[in-house]
Amino acid sequence: MLLLNPSSATFGSTTLADVIAVAIDHQPAREVIDFSDLGHHPAFADVPEQIIRIRLVRSLVRDDLSTPRPAQQATLAFHTSPTRSDASRKRLSATCVVSSVSHELGHNAARQTITFIAISPDGESDPITIS
Repeated sequence: MLLLNPSSATFGSTTLADVIAVAIDHQPAREVIDFSDLGHHPAFADVPEQIIRIRLVRSLVRDDLSTPRPAQQATLAFHTSPTRSDASRKRLSATCVVSSVSHELGHNAARQTITFIAISPDGESDPITIS
């Protein structure tokens, strides 16, 4: 899922401004693939465990000493809508752990990418809440 319209997000009490995009990726943590004796292609496949990674990309226009650090855990929340208006606006939130923070320096701009791992409250429920 790629969200292009959140302009800011919060991680715990920290406000993350100048958000360019948020990408939510569902990645397999474990795959089960089984083959039959009849051919070369899988006869069964399942992904019983998955990891949800959230990448938040933002433009850095000023110094920011309050950047989250790996291993920090808090609620990540942001609003998005198709046109950056209040029409069809949705709030997404998830308890997350910071996995990595990286920076890309350009000629006139700097970008920061924060990668989070979403945590399920009970191991069964979807970690991302949409309201």
